[in-house]
Amino acid sequence: MQWKTILNEAIDRARQGDLSAAVVLFDQALKLEPGYSKAYYNRACALSDLGRVQEALSDFTEALRLSPDYVNAHLNRGNLHRQLGDYESAMADFEAALQFDPTSAKGYGSRGLTYFAQAAYPQAIKDFDQAIAYHPKFAKVYLWRGCTHLQLRDYDQAIADFNTALTHKPNLADAYHSRGLAYMNLGNLYQAIADMNQAIELKPNFTEAYGNRGLLRHKLGDTDGAVTDYQQVMTLTAELSTSAPAHPPVSAEAGHGTVSGMTQTYEKTITSAPQLVDIYSSRGNLRAELGDANGAIADFTKALAIEPKKSLIYNSRGFLRLQAGQFELAIQDFDAALQHDPTYAEAYNNRGNAHYQLGDAALALRDFTQALELNPNLTEAYISRAQARTTMNDAEGALNDYQRAMRLREQHCGSSLTP
Repeated sequence: MQWKTILNEAIDRARQGDLSAAVVLFDQALKLEPGYSKAYYNRACALSDLGRVQEALSDFTEALRLSPDYVNAHLNRGNLHRQLGDYESAMADFEAALQFDPTSAKGYGSRGLTYFAQAAYPQAIKDFDQAIAYHPKFAKVYLWRGCTHLQLRDYDQAIADFNTALTHKPNLADAYHSRGLAYMNLGNLYQAIADMNQAIELKPNFTEAYGNRGLLRHKLGDTDGAVTDYQQVMTLTAELSTSAPAHPPVSAEAGHGTVSGMTQTYEKTITSAPQLVDIYSSRGNLRAELGDANGAIADFTKALAIEPKKSLIYNSRGFLRLQAGQFELAIQDFDAALQHDPTYAEAYNNRGNAHYQLGDAALALRDFTQALELNPNLTEAYISRAQARTTMNDAEGALNDYQRAMRLREQHCGSSLTP
């Protein structure tokens, strides 16, 4: 029949990546045969790949109206709901899929990812265990379970899962990357870098791997390498912002096959990679170490535009502004740092220094005292308070503060000596 010929051509176009042409052909097939659920299903997959998520959801829903036991339609629609953060609807779809197919490894895996997204890690592991029981060579489920162990800080178990994932799928870049994160947390920085290198070799546009390798190189003193990796992150991020689809793609399927849509870029949901804010922050710290204050401030500003509640970054930017003589701007940063973390002793000390530079010794004294109440071992705050007290003609108080600072430094020097 003509509609079947058109449908098969549409599926071929989708497989070849010509998604827009595929959607046109699916439209034609459905005009001729509007009651065929697989046509709605496949058009939904193509629409999802194009980032037209709401239209895809509508087509999955129509496919399920026509064929309520269509397991893959439940799984794909559930994965779209998960991507959109609608975990309740996602769970309902996965429950339905498992009701129709109680041995669906992909059903358990998808539900496990949804538990993971909600930080329900024990439930996620239980579902991943079940998926593995039904499909012992399902490499990505080992990856997902490993990432869950990573979140629980069970690094040895995470590494074991990543190793198994790589046994079944040696070119799984995300497993190398995630294993590198586990090694990083265990302090095995060289092995972590080796895994990041392998991840990047397998997936040259792997933004998170470049970011984490940059962090590792920075820790190991490879300044040039860290700068190169951070710059690559910025380049890739700029490319993604202009070329990426609105939502991660979901694979199309020709009929009632085995593809469930879990071939989507799940790593964007599950990977414990640093966010872009951490990359900007790390590059800012590196630039500050290299004496590029303006570049560091620019990076901290970009980081705060993404995540405006990072007290540490406000303090870092404020400190650079303090050093540059921008005292009012520095105070604004320290105010913001303390707004988000009222126990941040170093921010009180830095704000006190800014007030002191502006000639307000009384406000400075108040900040230094607050810093010392929060951290009685903050040597710099004793020295700063001593200077403020000297300005306010409190010689005895200044002497006491200098003596405390000297005792703390002596203790620090003594504890650093080795027999």
